[in-house]
Amino acid sequence: MKKTSMMLVLMVVAVCLTATTTLAAQIVVEERIGSETGSPIKEEFSFYGQGFEDFILKVQNGDESGTNQVSSAIISINGVKILGPSDFNQKVQVLERVISPNDLENTLTISLRSNPGGFLNVQILAETSLNLPPDPGSAGDATIEGVDVNDNGIRDDIERWIALTYQDSDKTRQALIQNYYPLQNFMIHAREGDRDAVYNDMSSMQRAGECLDYIRPDDAYLLIEELQAQIVNTSDRVYAYQDSSRMLGGGSFPSAPLSEWKQSCTFDPDALAN
Repeated sequence: MKKTSMMLVLMVVAVCLTATTTLAAQIVVEERIGSETGSPIKEEFSFYGQGFEDFILKVQNGDESGTNQVSSAIISINGVKILGPSDFNQKVQVLERVISPNDLENTLTISLRSNPGGFLNVQILAETSLNLPPDPGSAGDATIEGVDVNDNGIRDDIERWIALTYQDSDKTRQALIQNYYPLQNFMIHAREGDRDAVYNDMSSMQRAGECLDYIRPDDAYLLIEELQAQIVNTSDRVYAYQDSSRMLGGGSFPSAPLSEWKQSCTFDPDALAN
């Protein structure tokens, strides 16, 4: 099998980001493959290499205690064998290899034979090549405005989340950034009591949502929910968001015709490769 990694609804989404601007290695792929019955197993997984460099394939054979090991396995990337049966034995518990995947989609294929209960834990580790601000930590949640050390108008925690979560698509990143601005301002203007600005923010959110729908018609609503969960992530921000929602009473925010959703983007989607 192959696995691939307008109303706003507040939800909590847990996202694990281990990379920092010190270029610490982060997990690009992590899969546990095992045989419950002892029958041969073969699985494929997709991953993107864009935005990363210095890739390492790391495989742990069985438990750290040395039990539940597999007797034979083949691991390949894009059809090229990286590890074969001769690499797996009872004396070798952890294997590492330098790999060079493509920038775009790659296929990791794992085939194994083992006794019942045997398994491999397979990771692809890499360093991010994106020019991102450092993780602001708790300081990023101290105010509604957050931290923006590179002064580009985007909270550092949100800039990192968008870049690291959607490395495979320039269009998606740009559309999420377009959605970020009015939602962030929505909270700030509510705290300032500026109803006209809140109305303008809602209109901008409508256009930004149409843009994302144009780019990601199948899952735009899920991405909006994920983005909002990241932005409205403290009690102070939740209260500000609720204040802004109350200020919209009586307002009308019609959607643009479907044929015009591309024009709702503040960038040219056709100018981006993916």
